[in-house]
Amino acid sequence: MDFPDQQQLEEHRESHKRPYECSDCGKSFKNAAYFKLHQRMHSGEVHLACSKCGKKWPTIESLRKHESTHIKEKKFLCDECGKAFSKASALKEHLRVHRGERKYLCTVCGKSYSRGLLMIHERVHTGEKPFPCTFCEKRFASQGELRLHRRTHTGERPYHCSICLKSFSRHWHLKTHLEAMHSEVVAGFTRKKFPCSDCDKSCNSAAELRDHQRTHTGERPYQCSFCDKRFALSGTLVRHERLHTGITPYHCSDCGKTFAQQWTLTTHMRTHTGEKPYGCDICGRGFSRSQSLRLHRRKHEQIQTKEEALLNVKDDDLSHSDNNSPINMCITDKHD
Repeated sequence: MDFPDQQQLEEHRESHKRPYECSDCGKSFKNAAYFKLHQRMHSGEVHLACSKCGKKWPTIESLRKHESTHIKEKKFLCDECGKAFSKASALKEHLRVHRGERKYLCTVCGKSYSRGLLMIHERVHTGEKPFPCTFCEKRFASQGELRLHRRTHTGERPYHCSICLKSFSRHWHLKTHLEAMHSEVVAGFTRKKFPCSDCDKSCNSAAELRDHQRTHTGERPYQCSFCDKRFALSGTLVRHERLHTGITPYHCSDCGKTFAQQWTLTTHMRTHTGEKPYGCDICGRGFSRSQSLRLHRRKHEQIQTKEEALLNVKDDDLSHSDNNSPINMCITDKHD
């Protein structure tokens, strides 16, 4: 990477330093607070529990490896919502929810549910939340809610768009994406626009419009569990909290290096592929990062500024020499 001066180079070098090294596993950290949080995992103060059997593990890597042993083939798929089941009987029971066959009544509000959903619904009235998240302090009324929430920590995105290969953590996110981005090629979808009442922008979904309107209202409903920072978008909060937890869910398939954010993995992968998508429109040189291109363009701007300054000096010299020529002196004398 190129730097315009020595000071910026030194600042960049400082960003690579990780002075806090764990004596148990060798992992190093830039920040003392993150280092202390990591050490608590080794000391037993923090454990990562398996959502299936409750067994605890000291690191996210060991937890992931263990949880993979619980995974069974789920070949019975619900056509309505995309949920998968390992047994046909479980799918049959689930389909009753979509058909409206809910014969179990809530004694508090009178709403009807299937047997399993009634138990979960009643927790709305009791406030019971028996399923804790092992990554943060949040608790949930059902295992399904906990499973969806855990994906914000692990980065798991099991629903994939077959058209553009983008992945999503929830099925309805994929459905919204297909409707918004691929309605022309997906049968049964018609693109609907959600206009903003404060500006001319139109959004592809009600959720996108809600997020956009916060740019007008300044609302920041999502607060970090570790510090006082607040965010307008839940995704921004998730990425920020990884700075505190040290969780790096994005893995490089070539070298095994892990990253906290998808875009940093994408940028890193270019060191393996050699891809340089950012090209200079002046000299044609390519770069793997947009920041490197910006720094490179400054060099062209500095060279252009120097060339313009030299041309101005030459023009001044020529003008001065012309004023002292015999012809100009004669003209000046006549006007005098």
